[in-house]
Amino acid sequence: MNGGRSIWAISPEERDKHDQKFDSLSPVQGFVTGEKARNFIIQSGLPQSVLAEIWALADMNKDGRMDRLEFSIAMKLIKMKLQGQNLPPALPIIMKQPPVPVPIMPATPFVMPTISTPVLPNGPIDYIHNSICTQSDLCTYVCSSNSSPSTSLASNSPKGGPSDWAVPQASRLKYRQQFNSLDKQMIGYLTGPQVRTVMATTMLSQTQLAAIWNLADVDKDGKLKADEFILAMHLVDMAKMGQPLPMALPSELVPPSLSCLNIPVHCNNLYMCSVYLGTFEDKFKKNMEMGNTELEKRRQVLLEQQRREEERRAQKAREEQERREREARELELKRKREEELRLERQRELERQREEERLKELERKEAAKKELERQRQLEWERRRKQEVLNQKSEEQEEIIRLRAKKRSLEMELEAVRAPTICMYLFVSFFLDAAATVKTLQSNVEEKDLTCRKLKEQLNALEKETAVKLADMDQYKKEIQVTRLVTVDESIEREQGWLYGSRQGKMGWFPESYVEKQAKSETPLVAKQALKPQVSISVRCDLQSDYLILFKCFIYTSCTIICTSFPNLKLSDGASGSRLNSAFTPTHATGSASSNHGQVVGNVQAQALCSWTAKTDNHLNFSKDDVITVLEQQENWWLGELSGVQGWFPKTYVTVLSARSDTAEGSSYEEYVALYTYESPEPGDLTFTEGDTILVSEREGEWWRGSIGDRSGVFPSNYVKPKETDTSSLSGKLGMPGKKPEVAQVTTAHTAAGAEQLNLAPGQLILILTKNPSGWWLGELQARGKKRQKGWFPASHVKLLGSNSGKSTPASAAVGQVIAIYDYTGANEDELSFSKSQVINVLDKSDPDWWKGELNGVTGLIPTNYVKMTTSDSDPSQQWCTDLSTLDSMSPQERKRQGYIHELIETEEKYIEDLQLVLEVFHKPMSESGRLTEAEMSMIFVNWKELIQCNSKMLKALKTRKKTGGENMPVHMIGDILASELSHMQAYIRFCSCQLNGATLLQQRTDQEPDFKTFLKKIATDYRCKGMPLSSFLLKPMQRITRYPLHIKNILESTPESHVDYVQLLEALEKAELLCFQVNEGVREKENSERLEWIQSHVQCEGITENLTFNSLTNCLGPRKLLHSGKVFKTKSNKELYAFLFNDFLLFTQAVRQFTSSGTDKLFSPKSNTQYKMYKQPVFLNEVLVKLPSDPSSDEPVFHISHIDRVYTLKTENINERPAWVQKIKAASEAFIETEKKKREKAYQSRSMKASGIGRLLVTILEATELKSSKPNGKSNPYCEVTMGSQCYTSRTINDTVNPKWSFNCQFHIKDLYQDVLCITIFEREQFSPDDFLGRTEVPVATIKKELENKGPSTRRLLLHEVPTGEVWVRLDLQLFDHKAPK
Repeated sequence: MNGGRSIWAISPEERDKHDQKFDSLSPVQGFVTGEKARNFIIQSGLPQSVLAEIWALADMNKDGRMDRLEFSIAMKLIKMKLQGQNLPPALPIIMKQPPVPVPIMPATPFVMPTISTPVLPNGPIDYIHNSICTQSDLCTYVCSSNSSPSTSLASNSPKGGPSDWAVPQASRLKYRQQFNSLDKQMIGYLTGPQVRTVMATTMLSQTQLAAIWNLADVDKDGKLKADEFILAMHLVDMAKMGQPLPMALPSELVPPSLSCLNIPVHCNNLYMCSVYLGTFEDKFKKNMEMGNTELEKRRQVLLEQQRREEERRAQKAREEQERREREARELELKRKREEELRLERQRELERQREEERLKELERKEAAKKELERQRQLEWERRRKQEVLNQKSEEQEEIIRLRAKKRSLEMELEAVRAPTICMYLFVSFFLDAAATVKTLQSNVEEKDLTCRKLKEQLNALEKETAVKLADMDQYKKEIQVTRLVTVDESIEREQGWLYGSRQGKMGWFPESYVEKQAKSETPLVAKQALKPQVSISVRCDLQSDYLILFKCFIYTSCTIICTSFPNLKLSDGASGSRLNSAFTPTHATGSASSNHGQVVGNVQAQALCSWTAKTDNHLNFSKDDVITVLEQQENWWLGELSGVQGWFPKTYVTVLSARSDTAEGSSYEEYVALYTYESPEPGDLTFTEGDTILVSEREGEWWRGSIGDRSGVFPSNYVKPKETDTSSLSGKLGMPGKKPEVAQVTTAHTAAGAEQLNLAPGQLILILTKNPSGWWLGELQARGKKRQKGWFPASHVKLLGSNSGKSTPASAAVGQVIAIYDYTGANEDELSFSKSQVINVLDKSDPDWWKGELNGVTGLIPTNYVKMTTSDSDPSQQWCTDLSTLDSMSPQERKRQGYIHELIETEEKYIEDLQLVLEVFHKPMSESGRLTEAEMSMIFVNWKELIQCNSKMLKALKTRKKTGGENMPVHMIGDILASELSHMQAYIRFCSCQLNGATLLQQRTDQEPDFKTFLKKIATDYRCKGMPLSSFLLKPMQRITRYPLHIKNILESTPESHVDYVQLLEALEKAELLCFQVNEGVREKENSERLEWIQSHVQCEGITENLTFNSLTNCLGPRKLLHSGKVFKTKSNKELYAFLFNDFLLFTQAVRQFTSSGTDKLFSPKSNTQYKMYKQPVFLNEVLVKLPSDPSSDEPVFHISHIDRVYTLKTENINERPAWVQKIKAASEAFIETEKKKREKAYQSRSMKASGIGRLLVTILEATELKSSKPNGKSNPYCEVTMGSQCYTSRTINDTVNPKWSFNCQFHIKDLYQDVLCITIFEREQFSPDDFLGRTEVPVATIKKELENKGPSTRRLLLHEVPTGEVWVRLDLQLFDHKAPK
């Protein structure tokens, strides 16, 4: 029966349609690829999840493609899903079988057999009788067939037309879908409870429902098939509409699929039956034809409906997609409008804030001016009152004198006549007496002045003598005690040392002590040499007294020499004392052997310029080489250019003086004072008491070795090893330990310079035995220099009482650090405490290692310890992919390890800088304990340091990310060279650091509350117990580490590597930065003057932010060469000029109404402000010359700058040569530096380079650059590099969208290593050029994209900046004879 056939069966017609669709997809070898099938079935509009489920059912062999059967199954499943069917949990078996033909007769086989001759009259009837029903049912079947000729055809489908079944087509479709939704198991029928549940919702009576069930259950099996369920629901509709239910089921309501059953029907007569039987065969054929025609018509109708439905769904899907896109566009536009409104509101708020700030400034300025005006009025009123009072007093005095004059005239008139002659004589005599008296008073006054000066001078001499005696006494104490402990790691001023004695700490002159030899080094407490983590400042009263006394003597001597140039003192003690204050002579009571000695052939180089204070002093400039003739305390006698004179020894450094070194090895032995552990790769870790063989001693970090381990370590963690006096015991008659001597048994080849090469039979003097199995000894080779070094103990045997036995010292395979305390549970286990260093002897067991600690051997659990830094290979930390490591050479692995180390340490350093802001700066600022000026003095420009290093770290991470997170970094030198050129913030910080540290120490010493406050905020766990002073040292320590990092990378980089030249340049920049910082610290006076100019000169009208104490654009740190007052020739306007090494600045004083302070330049008490008179004049654009008549007395000179000439004059004729010469020298130096820079760039481009091809690059334009200027404009230029090849474009002013159209050509050396780098800078005038973005394109990528396409234009995004992109045109041309395969 049709109702029992599975709905999942695929008919032949459906299979034909599926095959046509399958062929339209162009199958290959009978299969359609997954991509083609996906693109086809996605047109159904079903959700992605449903399509995925259909694919999982249809792809039976799970090969990701479809054959004809799988494709047909997928189409059938899609069709059934579109009709509302739920997908089966598993693929029905019937869908895997060949197509099931659609029956054209009832489900019961009713096919006419082939009639053979002779034909029986009632053959068909007999066949039907035998096949289907009994003889008594024949009439019923025929009558039913006669009454409904097409009933047999209606069984083709439950969706027959209205001519064969009275149930409407719409009802059939509706209830068929309801039946499918209820038949979840797809068994083809519904049980009684299921139907009862559905019919209970119809609101009919139980009698009606029972009647409907009896009529609908045609086959009386207690179940309802699909057609029976449709009939039942049709009868329910009839009952609801009020139609009476039939007693028996009419023939027109009998389902076509059940019409062959024995259903009672009424026949009119038997004659009709017989008539019909006579023409049955003809009727059957006719019915067949009619049925086929009807079926074809219905199939076409269904196809048309299906096509319209698909079009409707496609149209609906398109409309839905358009609606979604339209909504997305509207949302995007809405978001953009909201963003624009937000930005506009933000700009408006900023504009309002700026206006309010300006108004506030104007209000303050107005209030200030009003206050000054009131003060001026008050001063004028008081002055006027004083003048009036003085005038009244003078008038009274005049009146009194006039009255006296009149009285005298009257008396004189009375005696005038008799004594006229006497009057003349007396007048003459009185005049002469008055003249003599006047002369005498003048002489007395001069004499009195001389006496006063002599008394002042004598008092000064006595005070100076007392101070010198104190200094001599202090020096004698130091020489006698010899117990001054010096911490050389402290930053110090030249000529001064910081030390401790008898519990007191402070500064003292370096010349008053001498460094003790190794044999004379006294034993001091460990606490005295413990590494200091904070900058110690002068806090001892006695030390402060010495410093003040030093300054006082120097100032006193300068005053005497300048105030009394012609004053000559009498010989004697006082005279000698005075001379010793400012001339290098012997002090009274001090032996000449201790203070002065004549030296020969000693050369000294000037560290900075020094100007003579007296006639017997020597003038010199920086870097001058002086021949030292005599040395006395702090003053040396030298000769320069034929002129001899005295000068301070702290201003020079000795060149030719050499300390004699003993013959033998250059390595020195030191003993560890403390245990040193470091996570940094390349550091040498050791425990307290270890002997270290030091090979390099430079700065605060030394290089040494212990056994087969070597690395760097802090110098203040060790002390020189005391000379073993056992060898002298025999001479002195004292009992001593007999030295151990070993004989080499097996040969050993040294792995480094700090180890010994051993040959059998050699003798070695044992100096130190290390628990790791390595001993330190001195090789005893006759006729050769004795060499010190490390060697394995297993290669020697000790001589003496046990000379016949060798020393089987088990060599340690490594060292570990205990991370927890452990107490051994068994006798063979080793007990240890946290942080102890254990020598590992055996690692054969992964869980328990054999170790040795303090001579005790035992087993240690591996999860209680960790490897030391020396055992971890830095070359393997950067990559977890072992296959990538194995493919590299050992040198490249080491190089990548050092690069990874640089990036990691840079990240940790920035974290420390950020930590200072969060933990220290913020609480200190909010507490109000320090003023804003004091905070600036302590932290200086800390945020600028963070900005500099964050920028460099971002560039390094971007470069690493470009190549892959765990992939090697091919090139890093260009980034380091570029970023290290922009770290001028360190120059200012380091030059001001000492002042900040001094202030911090003073506040800590003087205010216990402030000290407690600092300790409290330092308890943050992130500080790891370190105070603020330790963090303030980190910037100086960091910049000194950059050359070490770059050297390590450079040593592992072959010279043929493309990064080698860039690393050399980066190393040069790093060393230059350290030199500039040292110069900034050394030239503290220059730095302080630049800071004074920064706070007193108003630089309004300059678009660029001008920081005086910083780097120039190309001349290194800015230096103040000259300053003073000049005048314009015509208007006689008074100007104050400041000459720097890159520009000349003219300013004019802004007069202050208050009279407090001084107008002297660079005075801390000066309140005078200066404003810029003209724009700064750059020295590479000026020409200075004297007037046509240089012999003129007028101190005039001319400065030509482009189209303007400045005619200036100095206060006197002696100042003019200084101005002219210094401006001319600075201008020539500026021009020469620019010339060398251009020549270097030209040489790098003009070098003849052979390669495998060339790359033509055209920089078209850049857009949306990010400007750092307040006006939003920029002066950008582009720098294009490939290795050492470099091109620079012209600068375009006042734009963020420059158009260059700049062409350049590069020679390609290695197709897979060369990288095109495009960097955009902003041209600055007063500082190094600012960075606006960088982008990189490997040449291999360019080749892949341009292959067989020719030149192309690309848009490249700029990295490391928020916005910006650059348009370039690339043309790659490879030479055929050298093209890579």
